[in-house]
Amino acid sequence: MENRIITVSRKMKVDLDDNYTLYENGAILHEYDRNRYPGGYNLKETLTTDQLKDGVKERLLNAASEDKKELVRKILG
Repeated sequence: MENRIITVSRKMKVDLDDNYTLYENGAILHEYDRNRYPGGYNLKETLTTDQLKDGVKERLLNAASEDKKELVRKILG
């Protein structure tokens, strides 16, 4: 993938991950754990901005440094 702009992690119960990484080309890598059973850890999917919920977009924008905020805002639409 291209250059990473920002990664955000959401606090989940117990030890489950829910991370989003935004790249300069507009791709979003979602790395997450569905459950604690075999096959439920370390899942990955590549998303587009249209597939993101507003809450995830807001978290990405809020976590961006001041010098990256405008770029993140432009990519997320």
